[in-house]
Amino acid sequence: MGRLDILPAHVDPSIFDANDVFLGTGGILYTICYALMARQSIQDRTYAMPLFSLAFSRCLHFAWEIVFAIYVADELREQALFALWGLLDMGIVYAAVTYGANEWRHAPAVGRNIGKIFAGMLVWWCIALYAVSSWWLDVDHPVNPKVGKAYRGIMGIDKDELGYWTALVAQVVLSVMSLAQLVVRGSSRGSSYSIWACRFIGSVSGLTVNYGYVWWVWPEAHGYYVNPISVVMMVTWILADLGYLVVFRNVQRTGGAVDGKTK
Repeated sequence: MGRLDILPAHVDPSIFDANDVFLGTGGILYTICYALMARQSIQDRTYAMPLFSLAFSRCLHFAWEIVFAIYVADELREQALFALWGLLDMGIVYAAVTYGANEWRHAPAVGRNIGKIFAGMLVWWCIALYAVSSWWLDVDHPVNPKVGKAYRGIMGIDKDELGYWTALVAQVVLSVMSLAQLVVRGSSRGSSYSIWACRFIGSVSGLTVNYGYVWWVWPEAHGYYVNPISVVMMVTWILADLGYLVVFRNVQRTGGAVDGKTK
């Protein structure tokens, strides 16, 4: 929600405050999550995020933070948050590049080239996300323009929907691939209850609850939240994250080893 949005008569201005609370909660928890992931990865000498998710979702997140901080974000607080996440992302990427080969001894070509894989995907995602953003926010032909929405003083352009879809795609990939990684490893290496809790609650607050609330209060401008594709993707990542917790409780008891070390 941008502070320049013009609310219709039936929408209470408190929607801005609620949006700040939900997004702020999600932002704080994800900041903590990134820091914990970087620490746990270095401690366990592995990567906390699945390699495919790292190359796809994390590169998308990293590119998202870069493109939104430099190009899309139109408020200083948003730019500062994206920049902070970008700095914390570097710790996660460092752990993956440094210790990733430990998890890919069955495919040494992948282990030796994790850094190159990440760099290539990051460049691609920056280009792709910039292309999508410039297309979506085009002044003359914006995508799905809405009455009351404003971006950089131009009415009709909806930056919020752009943020919603890009974040939701990344969330689905992250949640599903995190569960897959846990099952394949059969070990809790690189993860913890606190990481899962910060990630799950942060996503519920900043994505599910926040967009659900603004849709409930201002449905004509946020109808995409109940789009069938949106509902399927939302249910998918939530079930995957809940499934992750169930599996994590079991692998905590059985453990697993890498380089002869068991967590």
